[in-house]
Amino acid sequence: MSSAKPPPYDDHGATTATIIETAGHGGRLATVFSAVALLFSGYTYYESVLKAPDLEVHIPPVINYARDDGGSIEVLVIPITVANSGARTGTVLSVELQIDDPAAKTSKRYYSAYLGEHPKDAAETKRSFAPISVPGRSVYSNTILFYPAGEVLPALITKEGAYDLKLKLNVAWGRDGGLLDMLTPPPPEPLSFTMSLPYFSLQSLAYRRETIPMHTADWKPTSSGASQAN
Repeated sequence: MSSAKPPPYDDHGATTATIIETAGHGGRLATVFSAVALLFSGYTYYESVLKAPDLEVHIPPVINYARDDGGSIEVLVIPITVANSGARTGTVLSVELQIDDPAAKTSKRYYSAYLGEHPKDAAETKRSFAPISVPGRSVYSNTILFYPAGEVLPALITKEGAYDLKLKLNVAWGRDGGLLDMLTPPPPEPLSFTMSLPYFSLQSLAYRRETIPMHTADWKPTSSGASQAN
């Protein structure tokens, strides 16, 4: 006659071993969910707080060319937009511009001197360029006046035609020497583009202080009052 004892049952007929096994599966599942939640929280915190600044510059299809000081100093009037897709603040210390004339095979460098539009009145005080702080997940837009860096004369742009431009942001990331510096992206690549000057009038530039639009090759002016036949 067998002396084995029947396995203990609970009130619902489940053995103790079954209960322990089920509890073990539930514990492992809870651990997995906890780990996933922790990873998600860490990723969210990194994206919203720790991610290094990541700056990108955009320009419109039309910029303006002007002259200052009686027509002797070239001025490039360029609206820019700087977008920061990172979480931390990025700072633009200055902006450099290089213009190449492919026809004459000459080039010239310009620097970010002032902010705002080219004033019609020569006596008007211009607002000096200052470092631009772009908070995380935000966009900064303004117009920059670029003046020659170094020798003013001779002027580079003296006739209509196509010119190659290269825009470069000089940035400061605010490095603190921590591990997060290893995740800091490299500085933004210079933005290269070509602009066409449709005409050149020194009289308009020097005496009337007008600006001449420079535009990309595929840009066409539009009019809100224009209508098309069906």
